[in-house]
Amino acid sequence: MKVFLLALLAALALQQGTALQCYFCMTETSNKDCQHVQNCSDSQTHCWTQRISVAGLLFLSKGCSANCEDNSQNYYMVVSNTTCCSSDLCNASGARALQPALGPLLLLAAACSLMLWGPSQL
Repeated sequence: MKVFLLALLAALALQQGTALQCYFCMTETSNKDCQHVQNCSDSQTHCWTQRISVAGLLFLSKGCSANCEDNSQNYYMVVSNTTCCSSDLCNASGARALQPALGPLLLLAAACSLMLWGPSQL
C-alpha cells in the first residue's frame, strides 16, 4: 500500500501543468472572429481583451499576457477598454460595453445645438 501511495505521489509531482489558454485575435470587428484558441507561455498568466471604439466602430483584440491591468481610456472620438482574467478561455466575450466619454458627447450636443438653432437662439 505504501509503495502505491508513493508511486501516486511521485506521478502527481512529475505531472506537468498545462499552460493557460486564451482566445486570440487582432483588430477584429466581430467577436465571432475572435474565437481562435492560443496556448500561452508559462510566463503568460492572464488573458486580455481590448475593445476600441472609434467614431462608433468597434474593434476587438484578445490574447495572452504576462502582465495585465484593467484599463479604460477616453479620448476625443476614441474609447479604449482593456479587461484581464486568469482562467482558461475566460476572455470569450467581447460584449462588455464601452463607456462613452461624457465630455466629447456634451461638446457634440452643444455643437449640434449651435448648428440647428444658431447662437442667437440660445
